[in-house]
Amino acid sequence: MADPPSVRHPLPSFFKVLLVALSLLAVIWAAPAFIAFVSNIDLESLDHLYAVIFGFVVLDAVIPIFPSESLLTTGSNLAAQAGSDISLAGLIAAGALGAIVGDSILYWLARTVLRPFFEARVEQAQQNEKIRRSMEVLNQTASLMLVFGRFVPGLRFVIGATMGITRYPYRKFLLWDAIGGTFWATYTCVMCYLVATVIADKPLLSIAVSVVVTTALLGVMYRPLSRAWQASSEA
Repeated sequence: MADPPSVRHPLPSFFKVLLVALSLLAVIWAAPAFIAFVSNIDLESLDHLYAVIFGFVVLDAVIPIFPSESLLTTGSNLAAQAGSDISLAGLIAAGALGAIVGDSILYWLARTVLRPFFEARVEQAQQNEKIRRSMEVLNQTASLMLVFGRFVPGLRFVIGATMGITRYPYRKFLLWDAIGGTFWATYTCVMCYLVATVIADKPLLSIAVSVVVTTALLGVMYRPLSRAWQASSEA
């Protein structure tokens, strides 16, 4: 059986290459400034703390240079201090809602704005056996990826954009993204709160808990992915 003809991808225009390069350069220059800005925010003095956190989490989902986790962890540490007016439940709600709204914005941007530019390339790429199998595995494990992929900043951006470009059903996307966003915000805030209170003076215990939780999360993700990949290779 003859091999399918190779597909030649045209070289992007100089303007597109320049635009991408300048965009990356802008991100590189802007990221430290954003981090420095966030680190200097006095959260307890903000009149609309939860709205600010909500906004940062939304922006972080679309443009992953906004340190939303930093705000949640800082807020949770402050909430653990005696006499603080910061509500842990309010932080969790702001983080979860921001994640859901931000991921939905990214999904629809990818589905409506980016898809026309990438549709032909995606179809061509799926002619490659490994890429086709990868897309099948992603579709079969979408719920798992949406829930646990949110814990990795770069991965959650790629997953959200890919779901939009490939037109994964939005209702399913919203359901599992809501679960993932709520789980992510709850874990981030509660873990930081516990570190600041229960195990603040026990650094080894803090490290041990982090290692156990991280290992468990990776284990939950890896086994179904491995099974789906093996099943796709046997199909």
